Amino acid sequence: MKRRHAVLVIVLVGAGLALCIGAVATQQLAESEKTVSIGEVPEAVGTALLAQGGTISEIEMENEDGQDVYEAEMTIDGKEVEVKVAANGTVLGKEADDEDKDDDADDEEEDEGEEQVSLAEVPGAVQATLVKEAAGAEIKEIEKEDENGRDVYSADVILNGQEVEIKVAPDGTLLGKEVDDEEEDE
Repeated sequence: MKRRHAVLVIVLVGAGLALCIGAVATQQLAESEKTVSIGEVPEAVGTALLAQGGTISEIEMENEDGQDVYEAEMTIDGKEVEVKVAANGTVLGKEADDEDKDDDADDEEEDEGEEQVSLAEVPGAVQATLVKEAAGAEIKEIEKEDENGRDVYSADVILNGQEVEIKVAPDGTLLGKEVDDEEEDE
């Protein structure tokens, strides 16, 4: 009988610890998010947000993996958009809030998990890999795609007269580099 009590006590103590740890983690997360004004963000962040060309309704600063990240709720061309910017001004992501309305019929490509982005909008590690792999060639187009539940960046460049597709993970890992043999005359 004593053994059953000991097991029960251990289980209850473990559950109590788990609840305490969860409560502390939730409190720390709540404390790490803070609403700020455009005047309180670093200059590079403000410049990146204002370059989006919209109206800022709210900016939240949070700490992700030890780095400050700014999330701005904006209205761009009449649509609600969330823009994430690193403290150095790098645009980490831009996501439309498609709540119950899809005004543009040509948004089908984005609905399929693809989004055309600029070099300035991709994470720094992705930028570095793309620039290195392009070896001075012009990067024609970059798409952010959802492949099996994870983001992948695909860039088209012309190397030695051939169109090459470079695929990079968000952490800058080169996932593939292949010559595009398709002739696109559209």
